Amino acid sequence: MEFAPALFSTKVSAGRRTYFFDVKSAKNAKPFLKITQSELNGEERKKSYLNVFESEVGEFTKALEDVMGFMSKQNN
Repeated sequence: MEFAPALFSTKVSAGRRTYFFDVKSAKNAKPFLKITQSELNGEERKKSYLNVFESEVGEFTKALEDVMGFMSKQNN
């Protein structure tokens, strides 16, 4: 499935892993977030994808905030 180029893009490098956060436009012209994890295993690069559609962003953000709050409490 081909999509238009990213409307917005940023990345996070974390050792052997790189995370890409791309806002793209779906076929219906609505934006969605595509999160890609790229992991280097020797000479091979493995990629995993997660798509978060516009209608799910609020719930996704709330769940992520809940997880981050929990992890923050665990580190104190």
